[in-house]
Amino acid sequence: MMRRGKRLSGSTGVAGRRVCIGNMQKEGYRELTEHGTALLPVQAYSFHENYDRFFVSHHWHEEIELLYFEKGDFLLERNMEQEEAGEGSLVFLNRSELHQISGRTVPSIHHAIVFDLQILKFERYDMAQASVLAPLWNGECRLPRKVGSGEDGYEELLAAYRAILDACGQRRPGWYLAVKAALLFMLAVMEEKSLFLRSGRGALAESSYQVQDIKRVLKYIEGHYREKVTLAEMAGAAGMNEQYFCRFFRKMTGKTPITYLNDYRLEHAAEELLARDAKIMEICYENGFENISYFIKKFKEHKGMTPKEYRSRK
Repeated sequence: MMRRGKRLSGSTGVAGRRVCIGNMQKEGYRELTEHGTALLPVQAYSFHENYDRFFVSHHWHEEIELLYFEKGDFLLERNMEQEEAGEGSLVFLNRSELHQISGRTVPSIHHAIVFDLQILKFERYDMAQASVLAPLWNGECRLPRKVGSGEDGYEELLAAYRAILDACGQRRPGWYLAVKAALLFMLAVMEEKSLFLRSGRGALAESSYQVQDIKRVLKYIEGHYREKVTLAEMAGAAGMNEQYFCRFFRKMTGKTPITYLNDYRLEHAAEELLARDAKIMEICYENGFENISYFIKKFKEHKGMTPKEYRSRK
């Protein structure tokens, strides 16, 4: 997976360019990057894409993620179900939800706040913990999928979201208290407006066997994409025969397994073209392609330009 953009709290990333390559390790596409610090595990990111459509491939993490799509249109895939996110949308990702984000327009701007729900726990067990925080942690209660402009609670949620972005960016004295207060306020708004999803409503459960099957395949692709990967090996990772696996994978992702594998390789190659000075042929072979002509052809189909043209934008 590749997350591209600028961290608001202490990052050296450059808006409009993809950064952080290699900063994310995966375990079955679980994102293991530490968001924030041990004392305050929260991180705000901003992503400005002026030349290329934003893309971050399938991954999941234990932290909650709050997304604000400020400019442009996006397609979000959550637990293998697609949903559109238009300009101004607030989208909420629960713990362990497998997700992928694709920008559909250029330019685009969106923001992400990732935080560990545990930072909002209280030492003394109270009503907030009993009715909201504990159920959110164990999955009995889930954040709403999306809140759009004009919907009940939107203005309050957006104001709190912007306050968190400002606090993480400015880091004035007491900024961490402002962040926690704003996060709690957002949960209070959701409770007041009855936006929480309870009793199994909403997103597909993370424990769904289909999602677990897909996670196993994605883990295999992530670990072997630089090597020669066969359809039989991917089917084996899912515990299926090849014929059933092809139908299953296409139904779940909208792509054939080979197309998905090549797209994953191409995204990594694109990142490396901007981040490294290695020869294009070297990047081609290092990302699992065995033929430079085929690599250039597929790259142009995927990005709308040749690898050389893509690199020239550095």
